[in-house]
Amino acid sequence: MSLDVSLGPDRAAGRPAPRWRRRLWRLVTVVFGLVVAAAVGRALAGQDWSVVAVLVGRRDGVEIGLLLAGALLAATVGPLLGMLSWRAILLELGPPVSRIRLLRVFFVGFLAKYVPGKVPGVVAALKVATANGVTLPRMLVSGTLSTLLVHLTGLTVGLLTGAQVLGGRAVWLALPALPLVVAVCWPAVLGRVSHLVLKLLRRPEPARPVSGRAVRVAVAWQTLSWLVSGLHLWLLAVAMGAAPGRSLPLCVGAFGLATVVGVLAIVVPDGLGVREAVLSGALALVLPVPSAVAVAVASRLVTTVGEVVLGGAALGVVELVHRRSSASDAALPKEMNGAQVDRT
Repeated sequence: MSLDVSLGPDRAAGRPAPRWRRRLWRLVTVVFGLVVAAAVGRALAGQDWSVVAVLVGRRDGVEIGLLLAGALLAATVGPLLGMLSWRAILLELGPPVSRIRLLRVFFVGFLAKYVPGKVPGVVAALKVATANGVTLPRMLVSGTLSTLLVHLTGLTVGLLTGAQVLGGRAVWLALPALPLVVAVCWPAVLGRVSHLVLKLLRRPEPARPVSGRAVRVAVAWQTLSWLVSGLHLWLLAVAMGAAPGRSLPLCVGAFGLATVVGVLAIVVPDGLGVREAVLSGALALVLPVPSAVAVAVASRLVTTVGEVVLGGAALGVVELVHRRSSASDAALPKEMNGAQVDRT
């Protein structure tokens, strides 16, 4: 994994960066990569892998293998759709950015969340963003608005399970749907939110405001992301014996609701325990309590593995493509000069 900040001020001005600076950033890149690798390894080691044996013991080996593979696929595709939501907003806030650079910015930040303390990961992600043509105000606004839409759409998707879990109190879950409707119908409200955030941070505003079309596209992608991601919980529940028809809306809604509630419980790292408690309560409607708890724990394992596989593979491919593209661009002037020499 590379942070590659070669597009800094010196490069942008047509001057190569000093050798000491290039060496320093290579060292920072190596250290950051090692820290992320160690953090990811720690996250995977901290999962309860025993639930896999519990799931395997419930059904035929081939059948359970297909269900687990489907769950892992859903947990991997969901964040990709969420990336498209973030991209829809980011591209509206300034000049065009190439697809490769956008993917580099997204997936460095995607993996940086595993870095202990959060702050070093955030700093690294912002540095990569500015090095790849995304200004700090643009990054802050897109991040703020995307996070807001993630929470609102997640709680709105949670309506699918709210009536079954909360009964008459489920009406409170309709509250997040109201600001979501406001954001879709009157996107200027989000512009005011971003203006307030930048004013508090004393940062200039991005080149362009967010359009209504971008907000609607972002909401659509993020809602689809929640629906696809929630399928992994449904497949795990079916593997444990839940009725497919009844458990589908329950599981899809419960995953969105539980994930957002876990994130909002800021006193608990990554919502650990909070998310599992909400999931277990919802799944207990279609499974025995021990099985519901096993599925909730397995959900954490599957989503973590899915994120690690997605982030690592995607960033590796993006870096390979970027380096080949950079090498081709560097070789092009030499070939042109050679052609000029031959003609003379």
